Amino acid sequence: MNKALCFLFFLITYSVNAQTLDYNIITSENKKLGILNVTKVQDNNSLQIIIKSDAEIDEFIKIDIKYELNCTYKNNQLFSSTFLFNQNGKVHSASKITKTGNYYLVNKGSKNIKYCSKIDYSGALLYFKEPKNIAFVFSESNIIVKPIKSIGLHTYQITNPTNGQKNEYYYKNGVLQKAVIHHTLMTFNLIKTNE
Repeated sequence: MNKALCFLFFLITYSVNAQTLDYNIITSENKKLGILNVTKVQDNNSLQIIIKSDAEIDEFIKIDIKYELNCTYKNNQLFSSTFLFNQNGKVHSASKITKTGNYYLVNKGSKNIKYCSKIDYSGALLYFKEPKNIAFVFSESNIIVKPIKSIGLHTYQITNPTNGQKNEYYYKNGVLQKAVIHHTLMTFNLIKTNE
């Protein structure tokens, strides 16, 4: 009886909130390339966001792309992040970010970098937290800061400073509904599929 009461107390005091968003990856010509799933798990102390995508591009040659990002936030700051991008079954790029005291240790490929700025809004948050009054978003995959600006009601534009490409993000009730991504190879859309 005591064990059951302790377990019930644990469930009541340790509140976990999980939410999953699903997106279709679609070309500007309305051809489906794949899917992207985003899961948010929040408890009393931390926020974890896991993003997984699986897409296949068959334009000139067939390219199979798998993308995975796993971020943990503590006290409203990025605490850790792992990123893995596979192309045709081989690792194309990877990075790992770990908060260590007042800085971040970043491992990207064979390089280790010390990043000394605070990260309180990164790409993983774009799905669940509309970037109201946010000027910059940190990219966990590129390890760069990208400027973000409002271009309309619940609509934002993020610019990649390395190549000048601009992507648009559309929100409803604080959740990403659609994104238009302008990639070097093509323009594609992320379209939310579930409510």
